[in-house]
Amino acid sequence: MQCKNKTDSDILEKELSKLRTVTVERQKRKLPALHVMFVPKEIEDEVFRDTILQQNNLSHIEGPVLNIKFTNRTFEDSRHVVIEVSPNIRGELVALQKIKLHWNKCNVVDFVVVTRCLKCLGFRHTTRFCQNQQMCSRCAEDHHWKECGHQNPIRCSNCLKANSYNKDESKKINTSHSVFSKECPRMRRIESVIISKTDYSS
Repeated sequence: MQCKNKTDSDILEKELSKLRTVTVERQKRKLPALHVMFVPKEIEDEVFRDTILQQNNLSHIEGPVLNIKFTNRTFEDSRHVVIEVSPNIRGELVALQKIKLHWNKCNVVDFVVVTRCLKCLGFRHTTRFCQNQQMCSRCAEDHHWKECGHQNPIRCSNCLKANSYNKDESKKINTSHSVFSKECPRMRRIESVIISKTDYSS
């Protein structure tokens, strides 16, 4: 069951706990992710966590979780890294804005990890498990973007699909953008859902 706010969920949990036949358990929220930019390449994954904690005076934090999820982008002598962290570490790192890593100062910002399929371009699954048709990221037709003749206008397949379920014309969303656009209404909706299920409290 889902409630609009914490007050409502607390009331519901209190009332349900009075019933002997019902077990109440809150859904576990995901750990937040951070984007650490221009991490020196010589810092290996195995020492990344300890390097951050020691160089930024965070060794006092109890039970910190700090794991590399993936490398987002690679350069000649550095890389952008996405890390999963516990809320207490996230609060400290975001407050610092720039963290020390060897002789570098690296920017740190919140990062929302969205699972996306590169075949159908939909969300919540990957290409490996996709049973849908190939979709073009440019025109939303059923072909690969490399085969697109660019004759059709740019359209977002996810927003087109969302509109197909919406009978109210006044509530239909804009589809004239790339499926990878940061301004995509469907992408923003998915991000907001992920954020609502993430534990940012420290």
